Parts: sequence; C-alpha cells; structure tokens
Amino acid sequence: MPPIERRAVAAGRKAPPAREGVQSVERVIALLRALGCAGPPLSVAQLSAAVSLPRPTVYRLMKTLNDQGMIAATDGGYVIGPRVLWLAAQRLEQIDVRAAGRPVLLDLRDRTDETTHLAVLQQGQVVYIDKVEPAGPLRMASAIGKIIPAHCTALGKAMLAYLPDADVARVIDAWGTPRRTARTITDRHRLRGELAAVRARGYAIDNVENEDGIRCVGAPVFDHTGGVAGAVSVSGATRTVTMERVRRWLGPQVREAAERISRSMGWKGTLGGDGEHNGS
Repeated sequence: MPPIERRAVAAGRKAPPAREGVQSVERVIALLRALGCAGPPLSVAQLSAAVSLPRPTVYRLMKTLNDQGMIAATDGGYVIGPRVLWLAAQRLEQIDVRAAGRPVLLDLRDRTDETTHLAVLQQGQVVYIDKVEPAGPLRMASAIGKIIPAHCTALGKAMLAYLPDADVARVIDAWGTPRRTARTITDRHRLRGELAAVRARGYAIDNVENEDGIRCVGAPVFDHTGGVAGAVSVSGATRTVTMERVRRWLGPQVREAAERISRSMGWKGTLGGDGEHNGS
C-alpha cells in the first residue's frame, strides 16, 4: 500500500479517491471475468459469491455495465453484453495475421479434413484468433478467444521455438509447465530439447500433451521483420492424426501453410525441414 494510503488507514480515514477509482475498475474486471468464464447466466447472488463482494455493490456495478452495453440482463441473470463482443471483434480485426491466415486455414482444412487453428502469443499464453472445422461429428474444445498454455500445445511450442531464449525463460517463469495430461512435458530441460526439435523439423507436435485423445501439429508464422507473428495448426483425434501421418504428410503441410501466411505478411524467408529460419 502506498504511504499516503497507509497514513489514511492509520488515521481512520478513507483511502484517496484515486484508489477508490482503481478499486472500482478491478471489481468491474472481476465481474466481467466471472461472466466470461460462466456457462449459463449468473444472478447477482452468484456474482457476489464469485467475486466476494456485497450484493448491493455488485448490483450497482452491474447496473452501470448494463447501461453501457457491457453486460446484458436475461431471465436467468446476466451475460456478457454486445459491447464487449463488439470490442473483441474489433481487436480481432486489428490482428493482421488473422486476415492473412483465413484463406490458408480454409485450404488446409479442406486438404487435411481436420480442424485448423490460427493463434497468437499474448503475455506468454496462446490465444486462438481463428478456427475452421471440417464436416463430421468431432468438435474440438477450442474456441476463438480461448486462452491455452504454450508449453504443451503445438501452437505454443511452434512460437516459443523461435523466440529469444530470454523470452522463453520469462514465459516459463510466469506460467510454469503444469501437467495437462500424462504426456505433458513438465521438465524445463526436456522442454528446451523439444523446442530444439521443433526448429530442426520446422513444425511442432502436441502428442496428446494438452488434451486426452487429441494430437496437433503446428508451425510458426513470421511477419515482415522475421519476428514471430503467430502460428497455424491442424488438430484432430489420435485415430486420424497418427504420428506416421504427422511425420509423412501433415507436418510438411502445416509448415508450408505457415510459410504461405508469412509470405503474405511480407516475410521473404523459408522454413525448411532442416530447421533453418532463413530470411527476414
């Protein structure tokens, strides 16, 4: 607590208005997160319990959010509102790699008959920004805007492999390497070796490391400066995305798709199977 706030508390006075404003923002963020993570609508009572705030406070904040279109009232409670959805859509449109990647995702889906994804790395975690599914009964748990770990996903490993060592260390320090399945690589030294293997073949493999029964292969996308702009992947059930199919066909297909997106963003290099990240 800053000195001015400590003095105010010691004297029995309220904290300065600036702190009260910050606290209100923090409470609003907590409420929006609770609604975003919930399945069905949440009532004021449920929100009060979720964010540990009194019901009158929650009601007051929710009324303001509702007036601004950030939330919407339903018969069952409250849900994320149209203004939040509009802002999220605007942010997605600002990501150039999404526009460049969309036609490639569609083509890759058609050629592999598997689900294709496009993602970026935000604050050390993978964020899906686009997804295309094939016809069929299998539906992936992924969703646009969903956040997943980097260390155990093909998308994440594809991007981490081409970041500076210091950046990779910061990601691991911040988020760790938690176990998601029995196959998750949790040892940092093993993960470093895995990233070296990614560079050696030009694509990453999530060998049932993030979700049971699902295997993925991903490759990095570069911008015109040669920096990592995102990653593209193919995901499917292990019965169709076999390791043999990954090595013989899917891996090279995903790598080539990533190169196509990168070139459309101004990258002049190639990402060969020898692991060379050539060009800028």
